[in-house]
This record gives sequence, structure tokens and C-alpha cells, in this order.
Amino acid sequence: MFPAWRAFNKRMKHSRGDVGIWHATYLVRAGEYENVYSGIPPHGLGRVADLVPAEGARSDARGRFKR
Repeated sequence: MFPAWRAFNKRMKHSRGDVGIWHATYLVRAGEYENVYSGIPPHGLGRVADLVPAEGARSDARGRFKR
């Protein structure tokens, strides 16, 4: 993890509701996409697709996109 991102997350860990993050990753092949929501309600694809917690093997992008 990048130092600035780590510092930001540390400062904001008790600020849920004050700061929201929306991250989306799109690959070329259909159906291979993700949206990550932290501190905000799902919107965009998160409102029309199933949400799966990013835990265990899904805790990083490499694990989530592994076939």
C-alpha cells in the first residue's frame, strides 16, 4: 500500500460517514469489473448487481480477478 494512502486511511478510520470512497476497475472482457464502496452507500453498478464482501481471497484485486 502506498504511504499516503495508508496515512489517509489511518487518519479517517473513525470518520465513516464524513468521507466516502468509490473505486471502480474495468477490464476488457464483459463481466469482469468491480466497484469498491467504503463509507458510502452503493451506487452505480453496486445498485444493480450483487455485492460481495472483499474478504479472504477477495481481499486484494489480484485475488478478486483470479480465475
